Amino acid sequence: MLTVAIIISLVLLSLGFIVTPGNAKYLLSGYNTMSEADRAKMDIVSYVKFFNRFHIFLGISELAGVLILNAFNPNWATVFMVTYPLLAYVYMIAVGNRYYTGTSGQRVGTYIVMAIILVVVVGVGYLMFTGMRNSEIFLTSRALEIKGLSGIKIARDDVTEFVVTDSLPDISSKANGFAGGEFAKGAFKTDDGRIVRLYINKKSHPYLLIKTVTDEIYFSSDAISANELYNQLKAWKSP
Repeated sequence: MLTVAIIISLVLLSLGFIVTPGNAKYLLSGYNTMSEADRAKMDIVSYVKFFNRFHIFLGISELAGVLILNAFNPNWATVFMVTYPLLAYVYMIAVGNRYYTGTSGQRVGTYIVMAIILVVVVGVGYLMFTGMRNSEIFLTSRALEIKGLSGIKIARDDVTEFVVTDSLPDISSKANGFAGGEFAKGAFKTDDGRIVRLYINKKSHPYLLIKTVTDEIYFSSDAISANELYNQLKAWKSP
C-alpha cells in the first residue's frame, strides 16, 4: 500500500510542475478541448497557478495522510488513499469554475463531473466497507459457504483436506478480488504461477487452509480462530 501511495503522490506532485499556461491547451483536461473563443474566457494564468498549488499540496498531503493513518490502522489508510484525492478533485473543479466567465452550459458540465465523482466515491466507499469486514464460513449438510465479498460455495464432498497453517503462499498479484488494508478476498496469483483463494484478515493468524478438488483456500477472521474452525470442519466432515 505504501508503494502505491508513493506513486500516487509523485504523480500528483508532477502535475503541479508540468502544466504551464503555455502548454495548458495541450495538457490540461477540459481546457484542451475548448474552442479558442471559450479559452479566451478563461483566466488560464491564474487557474494554472491554482492548479499547480493544488496538486503540490495534494501530493504531499496524500502521502502524509497515508503514513500517519497507517501507523494507527492500515484500513483507514487505504480508505484515505483512495477517497481523499477523489474528494479533493471535487473541490478543485468547484473552485476552478471561478476562473471561467463563459456560458452557463460549460459550468453545468463541471457540475455533472462533480456529481459523477461523488457517485464514484460512494461506490468505492461501499466496496471498501464490504471488503474490510471479516468473511464468514457457514456449514450446511451439503456445502461449505464463505460469505462476503467474492464469496464461494463448495460442495461438502469436494472438500478434500483442511489444516491450520502459520504461513501464506508468496503472492505476486491479484487475479480477481479485493485487497485493501488488512483484508484480501478472492483469487490471487502466487509467485510460482498458481491461483489460490484468500479470505483473510491479515492480523488474524494462524490461517485455515482448505483444499478442494479445484481450489486452495486460505481463511482467517478475528471473529473466530482457525483452530476452532478446524474443529468445526472436522466434525462436519466426519461420517
